[in-house]
Amino acid sequence: MEFQKLSSRPKLFVDLRDVELRENITRVFHQAVKYGAHPVIKQEAPCERHGGMTASVIYDEEERIFKAWYMAGFYAPGAEHVQCLAISEDGIHWERPNLGRHEALGSKENNIVIPADHHDGKDHFETMLKHPSDPDANRRYKAIGWSSYDWDGPLSGIYTATSPDGLDWTHTPEPVFRFHPRPGTNDLGPVGDAQSLMIDTLKNRYVAFLRGGRGRLMSCSDDFVTWTPPSPFLTALHEEEVLYNNTGFVYGEQYLGFLTHFDRGPRTQTQTLKLLSSRDGEQWMRIPGDALIPLSDVGEWDRFQILLTGAPPIRVGDKLYIYYRGTARRHNKVRKEFEPSIAADQDPKTMSIGLATLRLDGFASINASYDGGTITTTPLRSNGGSLSLNVKSDYGNVLVECLDPANQPIPGYSKDDCLPIQVDSVDAQVKWRDKADLAELKEKPFKLRFHLFNARLYAYRAL
Repeated sequence: MEFQKLSSRPKLFVDLRDVELRENITRVFHQAVKYGAHPVIKQEAPCERHGGMTASVIYDEEERIFKAWYMAGFYAPGAEHVQCLAISEDGIHWERPNLGRHEALGSKENNIVIPADHHDGKDHFETMLKHPSDPDANRRYKAIGWSSYDWDGPLSGIYTATSPDGLDWTHTPEPVFRFHPRPGTNDLGPVGDAQSLMIDTLKNRYVAFLRGGRGRLMSCSDDFVTWTPPSPFLTALHEEEVLYNNTGFVYGEQYLGFLTHFDRGPRTQTQTLKLLSSRDGEQWMRIPGDALIPLSDVGEWDRFQILLTGAPPIRVGDKLYIYYRGTARRHNKVRKEFEPSIAADQDPKTMSIGLATLRLDGFASINASYDGGTITTTPLRSNGGSLSLNVKSDYGNVLVECLDPANQPIPGYSKDDCLPIQVDSVDAQVKWRDKADLAELKEKPFKLRFHLFNARLYAYRAL
């Protein structure tokens, strides 16, 4: 029998792979809550006139600051794309540092890190990340981006870039993945735009998520130099659906991701953000139901399109910060023969970056009402530490018992021994009357059974 290790990484309920039995419970997927009524970063500086605004937002643990790389441009003829950097102490209020590196509009007093004269301003980078554990200090920052430079030739496609500081970038001289692979060569492709990068810390690799028609492709690399041939892993289900872009990230003992889902129906032309899940980083599934971040109503800045940014969510206290791109215009003009009033419903203004928050581990929860419900895990092994729950039971309670492989309560760890958990906490420690932890079960096989009464359980982990 296979035993899962109960570790400090949270076990979620996005899928039910770790659940052996469930009785009288429901699983609920939760939506993120938008911060305020306005974007946190608007295109306001003179060089910021771009309709797309790809972006990647991280929290730099070493420098203790938020960083946002975002696309601007179209401020002058021939200046289509530039990449800029904004910084923030709290992730909400942002400033544009005067970097003095590249000229725009006759001045170097700006925050541009990749100028318009690179590839004639034809590039846009959707992911820029920091990889602090890379032993090469000159490659600590990694980026992946699309270039329409040489549109009909072999130099259009996906490039990668590295940097020691996130400011000065070195690009690959040729595309890593080509829009037009050259016949008779080992060129990888064809691929389109809308790409992202994952640093896979579980498998010590890099994963490029790429666009292949209406579906999604992925390619892997151990060194950020040599990549595997792109292979499909998500496919559109019908003609009016496009899987526009996706990101992935390690969360707990599994992978999660965001999917920009494009409904290209003639009366819709909207984009929304959906949740993805994977256990092995190879096979991915779409989570059904509502969008992770809903579109807004009439009059709001993110009314018709919500798209991903190219970095994982950021933990801030007991919340996850999820940055997204939004706009009040549809993706394409709706054809007038279908609906003239909708075709006119366009906002010519540029895209902005918004913030939505989610409870830590709060993508999904197991819920039970006052009549009670239970879930029983698959077999586990523990290091003997404490058990912690992410739970909302302040108007109910949760009891936890440990079972032997035959599903019998282990003496001292039964439901009746458990001290009721009646809190709303992301870190509620489980205790039994005579036992404060799982020390007596160290390296022994057992199962956990959670008894919920008017409560939600989001995750569990070892301390």
